[in-house]
Amino acid sequence: MHTTLNRMKRPWLIWLPPPADERPDPGRRPGRRQRRWLGLVPVVLLLNGFQPLAAREAVVPSVGGTLPKLSLETPADEGDKKYLGLGKSGRFFLQQVDGPLLLVEIIGVYCPLCHKQAPGFNRLFQRIQRDPRLKTKVKFLAVAAGGTATEIAYLRQEFSIPFPVISDARFEAHKLLGEPRTPFTMLLDRNRKVVFAHLGVIEDLDSFFHKIAGLVP
Repeated sequence: MHTTLNRMKRPWLIWLPPPADERPDPGRRPGRRQRRWLGLVPVVLLLNGFQPLAAREAVVPSVGGTLPKLSLETPADEGDKKYLGLGKSGRFFLQQVDGPLLLVEIIGVYCPLCHKQAPGFNRLFQRIQRDPRLKTKVKFLAVAAGGTATEIAYLRQEFSIPFPVISDARFEAHKLLGEPRTPFTMLLDRNRKVVFAHLGVIEDLDSFFHKIAGLVP
């Protein structure tokens, strides 16, 4: 029985209907063997395909949408906390990040395209930091889907990432965002409404910089 239940929990296992001669006739009351099959249906669906409503309805954010309330781990580094304007609490919401425009980059620690984008985003971050008008109004934040603290520390060192990278080790935030492929970049306004969304590497960073500058009030 234990082996059977484990197989039933596998997402690729599909329940098959009973043989044609055992299927209930719509015009007749099901017999004992037919009731046995009918009674098995909700159990199989529960074990094999049931998900919370919020998880089933999660979609990848697009321009004009508002993000779900994401609870993220507060970075341990004091410099990262100061940059984001956070206190010492264990978790935080994007609404707590200081600044009218927030760049959120969803990445994977072992994602080749994320590695390709990293040097360009480092230069973009430094360019914004050198701009007197933008440096206090635009904040950068990466969320590493599935990344542990150790993996993130290695990633930041390897690619010299100057802005905070938050761990999403259990993919909780990633699932709420509709499980986008990586890298996935968003710009969020003060109300954390999506004003820009892009899947994949952003190649023209000069145009992206001017877009950011144009969105800052």
